[in-house]
Amino acid sequence: MKLDSGFEKQLPKNHEYIKILKKYQSQFGGGNTMLVAVSQKTGKGDIYNGAFLASLKTATDAVFFLPGVDRTRISSLFTPNVRYIESVEGGFRGGNVIPSGFKPTPEALAQVHQNVVKAKIIGRLVSNDQTSAMITSELVDQNPRTHKQLDYIKTSHLFEKIRQRLTTPDMYTLKLKREDAPFPAGTVVTTEYRDPRGLLSYFKTIDATLVTPKGETVERSFELRDLSVEKKKNPDYNPDIDVEIIGFAKVIGDVADASIEVVSFFALTVFLVWMVLAYYMGSFRVSLYPLSCGLLAVVWELGILHLAGYALDPFAILVPFLVLAISVSHGIQITSFWLLEVSDRGLDSLAASRATYRRLVIPGITALITNIIGFGTILLIPIGIVREMAINAMFGLIAVIVCKKVLLPCLLSYVKVRDPHAFRAYQQRRDERLQPIWNRMAGLTNRPVAFVVLLLAGVTWFGAHLVARDLQIGELHAGVPALKPTSTYNLDSEKIANNYSIGVDVLQIYGETKKNACIDYDIMHRISRFNWYLENVPGVVSTTSMATLDKVVWAQYNESNPRWMELPRSQDGLILSGQQFTTSTGLLNDDCSVMPTYVFTSDHRATTIDTIISAIKDYKKTSPDDASLTLALAGGNVGVMAATNDVIKDTEYTVLFWLYAAIALCVVVSFRGIVGLICILVPLAAVSVYTYAIMVFLGIGETVATLPVAAFAAGIGVDYGIYIFSVLEENVKVKRMPLREAYADTLHQTGKAVVVTALALSASVATWVLSGLQFQVDMGILLTIMFAANAVAALVMLPAFSAFLMKAKTMTLTEGATAQ
Repeated sequence: MKLDSGFEKQLPKNHEYIKILKKYQSQFGGGNTMLVAVSQKTGKGDIYNGAFLASLKTATDAVFFLPGVDRTRISSLFTPNVRYIESVEGGFRGGNVIPSGFKPTPEALAQVHQNVVKAKIIGRLVSNDQTSAMITSELVDQNPRTHKQLDYIKTSHLFEKIRQRLTTPDMYTLKLKREDAPFPAGTVVTTEYRDPRGLLSYFKTIDATLVTPKGETVERSFELRDLSVEKKKNPDYNPDIDVEIIGFAKVIGDVADASIEVVSFFALTVFLVWMVLAYYMGSFRVSLYPLSCGLLAVVWELGILHLAGYALDPFAILVPFLVLAISVSHGIQITSFWLLEVSDRGLDSLAASRATYRRLVIPGITALITNIIGFGTILLIPIGIVREMAINAMFGLIAVIVCKKVLLPCLLSYVKVRDPHAFRAYQQRRDERLQPIWNRMAGLTNRPVAFVVLLLAGVTWFGAHLVARDLQIGELHAGVPALKPTSTYNLDSEKIANNYSIGVDVLQIYGETKKNACIDYDIMHRISRFNWYLENVPGVVSTTSMATLDKVVWAQYNESNPRWMELPRSQDGLILSGQQFTTSTGLLNDDCSVMPTYVFTSDHRATTIDTIISAIKDYKKTSPDDASLTLALAGGNVGVMAATNDVIKDTEYTVLFWLYAAIALCVVVSFRGIVGLICILVPLAAVSVYTYAIMVFLGIGETVATLPVAAFAAGIGVDYGIYIFSVLEENVKVKRMPLREAYADTLHQTGKAVVVTALALSASVATWVLSGLQFQVDMGILLTIMFAANAVAALVMLPAFSAFLMKAKTMTLTEGATAQ
């Protein structure tokens, strides 16, 4: 099992935007962009000096040779597709911004400065203050050399290595200690810019790409212990520069690197749950049984995931936590009933396990089946990463069924209590302390009290619904919400956004038209007007298209007179102004039948995307598509996000409908009545609304990373409701106990397990606020509230509904004892 991700599985492939994106991906790129900005430090001057340009060339060459980079889509001051053009006395003159054979003489540097201005790339490839220069590149989802899925985590590390190469004074050369055919001893395997030696270096593996003596390129892995490490001065080190890197691959890499911290929080979660269980059960050893079964379920989940051919996506790193939480919830219920049989009824371990199994097998399996169905409904969302998370969770729940419903009762049957008398006395003392609380809570079954409770629940539900209507679909922050605002990535993103007129956030609209449309004035004029319209839309920083650049060239044909900054009306004029632009510029295809407009946005917030997409749709209503020109949406990463947000918005209520329909079916089949349906489902629905309201307060948007939370809320709520209702119904209908007495006994049997589960899980996830991952912090706060809300809803609303829906018969104590 390893961490892995991919750009393709982030795409809702059935959405019309993505179909258009895939249609033109080979010609205009697919939105999987990486930006590397090399910047002068504050007070170190502009980019026009030899040392800076040497560093920029080093970075450009390094990006060019990275595996998975589309070499036809790299742009930098040093690439031949970045050219200038100027009008001179005899016509036009143009060339590469930095000519071949460039040497950093004062005259040459001054010429580069002039060329940058003439090329009009300030704000795009050169920062607005000319202290930074950009390298833009695009990744392909499949390594073109090996034809394997691109390893985004490894790619992120390779980009990070470029940063280290330019900003680290030392380098470490790794060589073979002995021959490793076909490579002789002393072969340089790789160069690192951080010392690879450390406490665990003996177990470290180094991946390298080498060229064999026959000239073949191969990828090999070497154990660090088989390599010698030689420290040298780094000749590419430049103390006057910083490097900023942003893009999808870098996000994946940074999240994956922080996953080591996530593992430590997983360990802390397990420890805290163990402490709470040990205090509740009065035995460290007994409390290990439900916890170890939960851990085993997580191990099986990851093993089944690997056997099924999946890897663990960094954005799904919290799914094992969810599986552990559900597993612990069921484990506490089973162990709590086992303790009840041992302490109250004096049974031995084997008899107590049998009694517990008979008592809980049906409600337990029902709860787990509803959990599986709950996560299964997420499969209705046609996004690869979302479906992968759903499959991951379903694998985990299958493992929970085996571990909790089969293995745990078997393990408990072998428990040997060293001092049975002291063990039972501890359970009884605990129950005696809790009994007054249960007796008070049983007052919820009195109809006047129940009416007030349900009225308050209804009012808060309505208020939460009003707040939840403001829940945004998509990202709510300018940077990457998975990472903290102070993370390196978000600081890099902010710096690039502040210094450039473009960023990684770009939307592509494809102008589909007839052949040779770039010499048709009417069509070019319509595209130009569309560009002007977009530049006046809030959230749009700038736009670029062939129509807008034709104006610039035509003005240069007329001595750069601003009055001529318009499209020529004749075909000859359009030929003259457009002949500079080849297909490599990404402004047109081979026969000029498709011309994209590039829209650079200020950020990728949901509100920004919605504003721009709505503006485009409004424009198309007033200037509708026709046979001569169709404005097709959408490419670029903003187009992908717009499509993803649309899919989530369109399928959200469908998923919720089938989620509650499936849960309702399972509850009705299990309890065979409308009473159980209302008592279990209504509190569950209320908590779902509360969850959405809390997300609004916390500033969390509904994204592919937060989608499983709603299903998880339903999963935990179903567990609580089913266990409580099953015991309450048995007390009322089988044992014929009065409702108040029945609910007090229900709390004694299973209510305490619900409270302990909520406390244990809330305490464990509350520690996530210390995480370096922002989305784990957000999920920690959200889940802490959800655990408590589900427990409160089940313990308070369920008996209130029962007061009106469940019939109870008054019995004497003797009759009750006889029934028991």
